[in-house]
Amino acid sequence: MTWMPPSNKKWHMIDYTLVNRKFRSSVEDVRVYRTAAGVIGTDHHLVRTKIKFHLKTRAKTTQKQFTGRLNKMKLHDPVYIQAFQAVFSSTTTSTSPTITTNDKYAELSTTLKNISENFFGDTELPRKHKEWLTNEILDIVSEKSQAFLSWQNHRGTRNEKMYRTQYRTLRKLAKKKVRERQVEYWDALNLEIEQAIKQHDPVTAYRIIRRLKRGKAKIEEMPIYDKQVDLATIQQIPIRQLSSNEQSRQDKPPSLKEVEEAIRRMKSGKAPGMDGISADIIKAGGHALAIQLHALFVEI
Repeated sequence: MTWMPPSNKKWHMIDYTLVNRKFRSSVEDVRVYRTAAGVIGTDHHLVRTKIKFHLKTRAKTTQKQFTGRLNKMKLHDPVYIQAFQAVFSSTTTSTSPTITTNDKYAELSTTLKNISENFFGDTELPRKHKEWLTNEILDIVSEKSQAFLSWQNHRGTRNEKMYRTQYRTLRKLAKKKVRERQVEYWDALNLEIEQAIKQHDPVTAYRIIRRLKRGKAKIEEMPIYDKQVDLATIQQIPIRQLSSNEQSRQDKPPSLKEVEEAIRRMKSGKAPGMDGISADIIKAGGHALAIQLHALFVEI
């Protein structure tokens, strides 16, 4: 039964699942989930039909495949970071002078990706929640769902009023928490945009604005060059030549401290490059990875 009218205490079956006669044999199970109705606050119960299509599929592997995503919680966990650095420090890379720099970097990137997948790889597809949702709100919604189920199980009894009151209290609390969290979320975003503008970082500010707009900039409509300017005009622009001291200073190999500072300033959360290594993994590598990168830079 899926619905009980407020006028009486009798259940009625008014929700159905329509299945074509061709696929009627594919229906395995039909169930009613009363808990799901408490989440959205409706008087109808959720009807779920389990259908198994008889199609040829590939052999499924029991081992979980790496989805290419990194678990952000693990990337900020000191325990995982220390374990990752310990395993990476124990690995050895080729230092033979006969091996080219490209081969050395390919070996380093392969080792780094394999170790990072074991520690920070996310084998489960992430659930898509709103950005302002917190674990506290999700826990309250779960309690509200259980309270709704208890109310439905005690309808028509002397304790129905008590369970109904508990459900309505949790429903009001969930709405209140959602409103408060939304206000906090928008205030934090506004503050982040203001700080980016004050720090002369328009890239971050416009990135947040574009993310909120859920759209991309129409760069195809932007002019690439001025039609009135020809190559001869561009060639007449004076270009200041670097002095010998400045050129020698720029050609000087970077120090280990400079490499570590450059790694520290890298922005997190960016997409990885062609080698598949993101800035978060490089930061998690710590001092051991900085030493190997510094050796490659000096060799180049």
